[in-house]
Amino acid sequence: MAAMEYSKFKSLLRRVIVIPMVATATLAGLLLWETFDLNRSLQWVDHTDQILDQSGHLLMLMIDMESGTRGFVATGDESFLKTYLQGAARSDSEFKVLYQQLNDNPQQRKRLSDIQTGYGEWETYANRIIALRRAGQADPTLYENQQGKRTMDALRAQISEFQTTEEELRAARVQAAHLRWGLMVISCLGLGLGFGIFLAWFTRYHVEKLGTRLLQSEERWTATLGSIGEAVIATDSEGRISFLNPIAAVLTGWQLEEALEQPIGNVLKLINEESGMTADNEVLRVLNEKKTFSVANHVDLVTRDGREIPVEHSAAPILAGEGKVIGVVLVFRDVAERRQEQIATRQQAALLELTQDAVFVIDLEGKIHFWSRGAEVMFGYSKSYAIGNIAHELLCAEFPQPLAEIRAELMQAGHWEGDLLKTTRGGKQIVVSGRWALQSGKRDQGPRILVISSDITERKRAEELLVLQKEQLRALAERLQTVREDDRKRVARDLHDQIGQILTSIKMDLTWMTRHLPKSEDAMLARLTESIQSINDGVKSVRNICSGLRPGVLDDLGLAAAIEWQASEFASRNGIRCEVTVPPIDLHLDGDRATATFRIFQECLTNVIRHANAKSVRVTLCHEEENILMVVEDDGIGFCETDMSNTHGSLGLLGMRERAQFCGGGVQISSSKGKGTIVTVRVPVDISRAERNESCKS
Repeated sequence: MAAMEYSKFKSLLRRVIVIPMVATATLAGLLLWETFDLNRSLQWVDHTDQILDQSGHLLMLMIDMESGTRGFVATGDESFLKTYLQGAARSDSEFKVLYQQLNDNPQQRKRLSDIQTGYGEWETYANRIIALRRAGQADPTLYENQQGKRTMDALRAQISEFQTTEEELRAARVQAAHLRWGLMVISCLGLGLGFGIFLAWFTRYHVEKLGTRLLQSEERWTATLGSIGEAVIATDSEGRISFLNPIAAVLTGWQLEEALEQPIGNVLKLINEESGMTADNEVLRVLNEKKTFSVANHVDLVTRDGREIPVEHSAAPILAGEGKVIGVVLVFRDVAERRQEQIATRQQAALLELTQDAVFVIDLEGKIHFWSRGAEVMFGYSKSYAIGNIAHELLCAEFPQPLAEIRAELMQAGHWEGDLLKTTRGGKQIVVSGRWALQSGKRDQGPRILVISSDITERKRAEELLVLQKEQLRALAERLQTVREDDRKRVARDLHDQIGQILTSIKMDLTWMTRHLPKSEDAMLARLTESIQSINDGVKSVRNICSGLRPGVLDDLGLAAAIEWQASEFASRNGIRCEVTVPPIDLHLDGDRATATFRIFQECLTNVIRHANAKSVRVTLCHEEENILMVVEDDGIGFCETDMSNTHGSLGLLGMRERAQFCGGGVQISSSKGKGTIVTVRVPVDISRAERNESCKS
């Protein structure tokens, strides 16, 4: 019966292994095919990206050539032709690379051919203008004639159309790749789910079928093997073996068929180191005394091949009706591993003497009972001197909390860790990292405490130095911010006062010339009018540069007016509605904090343009107890705050926090995908520099 059940179990095991392997191979093949197909789609997308990059390089090359030609014609300086000559030398190779990339797209190759033809026309025209300028026959405004402008505008339009076509093709290829990915995921999930359901049903059916038969067999042997610990051997009343389980067969080296009817002394050779009794003597003792006995230690089992194994064993009589002894059952187990653990424990105790950390054992009163070699080296006290002393008195220990609290925590949690200040025998104070562990005492002893101390004096010094360096870096950063703002203010003032005055003076002179020239000088009057307009544009550019470097409204009218002005400029330039709420009376902030708050606001608007894709922005500036509160809220796409915390934020967000900390304030950012972003800035109205530095440390 057992052989038949075992063969059925092997058949079931074979089917359970083979069928999942076949299904897994099929699933892997399908996944591999889908992966190859997806990889081809992604390669086409990458190919389109390369074409877009190459066309962008070509466009930038033409723009650089055009700029160089303009500079040369306007000034006659040959250095301006460097970009033009380099571009002319590279143009053929750039077109050749793009032609090679478009081998699979005849329509785009046709557009590229038209672009190259237009480029040739423009290059011919540019060479002619350059030659005339070198001969001194070309007017600096000759480059602005309509022929050259129309040619270059047409080239830009053709390249834009070319890139638009490629972007549409890329979008289609990306969509195809997404579709293939979705199909691959759905097919794998479907097959995996079906495979799992089939395997669960298949395994459950066969295991339940075989388990019923095994359970019936197990129930027949429960009464006999109920007392089995590890290995078991049963004998008859004459001491001959009647049963031997597999574990006993492994330990003794005898199989059941070979051991049956053998005297117990031939199979189970047990030698008691203390009494010298063998297994024969123990069986006879049980048969005579009709009681159970056990031997826990100092017993070795001699196996059939002569090996000796330390064991623990017990022997009990098998009683029939009316208390008649019909045999003996012997239960034994291998304790070699336990003995190895005991040896390892003794070795570990010896290793404590070799560790560089100070290891000692104290009782609940602090009395020292063990003192390692590492403790002798660290504290300078010998073992004979230290044992018996109170540890915290001997070492003049300074605890981070009252000793009573440490003992209470130790009794509750079983361990305690902390840094302590201790004094060596030579009077030197050191910082140690203490790790205390509570150990249960023996019958005649109370609980003991294992104390491990590591010298961290140098590490503490390094940490203090690191904190000092961090403070110095923050102070340097604050100084650099101040210097940069001062430089911006100075440059903006110089541009406004000097360059602005120069441009205004030139404009006045040209206006005077316009009024005093005869009206018959039409060409000269037109040229002067264009020059005056150029000067007006220059004055406007200087004004914009000055406002960007240091808006005068911030120094003249205060923070509230500067925020209103910046919001208006932002809305007019970017077409994003900006709603501003500020108090009617200006907020009284010193120059540094007003500048920092204004720069944080500018960085918020920059992030809205770069990342938010928002349609409107709301700005609120008000008093909040002793702080100035500024809230900037947009309705953009938002982001996941965990992403920002995992990457430590962008440099812009880091700069915002640093500026706020320099002022003794803080920045709080809250956002979620699809729900916009809210930036809350708090700056103290009045705070000393010492308090500001303390805020930076925290």
